[in-house]
Amino acid sequence: MRICIYQMEDRGSVGDNIRAACKIIPKVKADFLCFPEFFALPAGHLNPVKRAYEESRHALDEVARAGKEFSGYIIAGSVIEKGNAFYNTCYVLRKGEIVAKYRKINITEEEKLAGISPGKETVVFDTEFCRSGLLVCADCLNDETVKSVASRSDVVFLPISLTSPHHPKTEGHPVSERIAREYGVTVVKASRIGLFNGMKFGVKSAVVMPGRIVEASSTEEEIICITL
Repeated sequence: MRICIYQMEDRGSVGDNIRAACKIIPKVKADFLCFPEFFALPAGHLNPVKRAYEESRHALDEVARAGKEFSGYIIAGSVIEKGNAFYNTCYVLRKGEIVAKYRKINITEEEKLAGISPGKETVVFDTEFCRSGLLVCADCLNDETVKSVASRSDVVFLPISLTSPHHPKTEGHPVSERIAREYGVTVVKASRIGLFNGMKFGVKSAVVMPGRIVEASSTEEEIICITL
């Protein structure tokens, strides 16, 4: 089973971000390819959510179209979904079709202020390779949500978003390591790289297994792949 993460740089526009994601798909040979949270949205572009949705609503369709010839599963980070409310939703695609979707439950204060609503149900889905669970960013800090997903999964995909350059720095991947250790799962954390006053910043993406970590070499755009 080959898993790849696209540690993607924010290019500053919705169109450029979507094009970058779509261009990477045919270049990767993997059973799973994971994008970061809100991969299409430039930093600071979430509020108000209605505007962000209108500008990025084609993101999933573009990725699905680009992935029709991709043989594996695309964990499409997350996009804004419009239902009876706006949600931060992680879709899983296979050959251009939706096979699973998860609405982030533990939304941040920023997401609430922008107009995003929390989801209600955790999601685990079966593939020919493993049983996979979905968490999005701050979900990993909620013990109940983590237990519901990790206790039923072999691999947990965890797309995360841009952090602020002023966000307290954490060495390593302590939360992902704890989840991997306590539940005996592999955590696939897909991060994004931002630009602030000409300086790149972000959290390194990583594949975290009990007792072993494979992480990005730096906070630069990078594809991280590992065979399990």
